[in-house]
Amino acid sequence: MTINGEDRTAEVHQFGRAIGLDAAAPNRYSTLLLIEMYAATVLAQQMNPAKVIHEIRTLENGGHAVGTKPATQFKHAPLRGLWHKHYQQDGLQSMALNLRLGLKRHGLPVFEQRMREAQEANEERYVSHEDIAAIAHDAVIGNYERRHQAGELTGEWIIYAQHAGKNYYLCLGEHDSGDDVLRKKVDDLCIREFPFLTELLA
Repeated sequence: MTINGEDRTAEVHQFGRAIGLDAAAPNRYSTLLLIEMYAATVLAQQMNPAKVIHEIRTLENGGHAVGTKPATQFKHAPLRGLWHKHYQQDGLQSMALNLRLGLKRHGLPVFEQRMREAQEANEERYVSHEDIAAIAHDAVIGNYERRHQAGELTGEWIIYAQHAGKNYYLCLGEHDSGDDVLRKKVDDLCIREFPFLTELLA
């Protein structure tokens, strides 16, 4: 594995062992996934690999993920036959997405309760400083916790295949990657390592 003209094969494999990928799914992850995680963690410094490993371990142990959406099989071409599992990203973009979705689904329960109380009392009330603090807390912390408790937290994807009762972890994906781009990555780089994908994706 050459990065900027330098052979980093040993370093990349050591990274896989250090983050627990080898232990979580021995011989069942692609070189592509390993390189993507290495690049995002070491080179770009934009990933916490523990969050990906946590989701893989959950899938391996048959447990339920805490907070994130359950694994789902792709229903439509070109990814039909593969599965994806959400993992939480670090950073404001991921949090903002979950908060926007939380507001859309749950609204502002504290503010709505204050309005109901005023209507039931037939009173005209003004929003106080205390109300503003409670409403803001509910909009951010409350909605995030509601999504977490409901297992609705979204993030980016771990793309994997199921074969002979085991999971094979192929690559990372993003909601806006495009299904054709993800399929091309699998076709170009993963089928060589896992030939069963040819039949699975036919």
